[in-house]
Amino acid sequence: MSLSSVASLPPLLISPAQLASLVSSKKALRILDATWFLNMPGQPARDGHKEFLQGPRLPGALFWDIDNIVTRGESVMNLPNMMPSTSMFADAAGKHGITRDTHVVVYDRQGIFSSPRAAFTFAAFGHKTISVLDGGLPAWIAAGQDIDAQALTADPSVEETKYEQPSLLNGWIRSFEEMLHNTTLGSRAQLVLDARPKPRFEGKSPEPRPDMAAGHIPHSFSLPQSSLLDTQTSGDSTYTTLKSQQDLWKVITGVVGEDGIEKLRHDASSQGSLGVSLTCGSGMTAATIWLALQQLGINGAIYDESWSGWGRRAQNGEAPVEKSE
Repeated sequence: MSLSSVASLPPLLISPAQLASLVSSKKALRILDATWFLNMPGQPARDGHKEFLQGPRLPGALFWDIDNIVTRGESVMNLPNMMPSTSMFADAAGKHGITRDTHVVVYDRQGIFSSPRAAFTFAAFGHKTISVLDGGLPAWIAAGQDIDAQALTADPSVEETKYEQPSLLNGWIRSFEEMLHNTTLGSRAQLVLDARPKPRFEGKSPEPRPDMAAGHIPHSFSLPQSSLLDTQTSGDSTYTTLKSQQDLWKVITGVVGEDGIEKLRHDASSQGSLGVSLTCGSGMTAATIWLALQQLGINGAIYDESWSGWGRRAQNGEAPVEKSE
């Protein structure tokens, strides 16, 4: 890809003001609500799709169902949030009226939580014009932008398109075998960054999913999703936005050290190499690390099984696990 074509691409992270400008310009645009909630035992369950239908939502938005646009079944150990097949992704994109040239903007109702995963999915299938709305729906409302508050009984209709069959970009998804081999490479290993809360990384807090070991992949680093985000308040609404580039640099350097950040820059530069692997509980919040690294010109690959797979394999004695002292 030429430098001029890269410069012409929309930014991966956009503000409400930038999105409002795109909407008013009437350029080909598809806005997707990619809200997904991690429902924990003992807490009221929330449903992203139901809340989308209830409103409010961004005007003209459609719902991108992260829970259902996934690969399921024995082939993926019945794990959650696994990347869709190329045909499943293309079919879902077409049903949302998206073509390869459509500028897709994704947001969620928590600010920055599940929308990076939707953006990563599009990017991993080679969709170049993809953006995340920083702060999501709450930031859009806080900025005084128009909303659609009408309650719906069904998803809005849209003219379907033919989405050209994509290919999953090489190296963007890490397999268990690759991650296991990486644990044996010592100083030559790729860095592994884990987005789970630190108590879970350390093995001091129980996993929310059953039948899995506690702890982390050997030699990985704890980089909690929350450490990459700022909390904003507007009226009764509290939501998250991505930290500034300067603050992201400080946070990540504080975790991996000066040598580590230089290794990231060398091994995983924006020139195409993916020399860092990202993991979390189920592949969802690892995408926030991906988004943060992208702001620093660094590419990362996601271990799609994440701890849902590794922890289960470790429980069965198939994978090594570490705990912090």
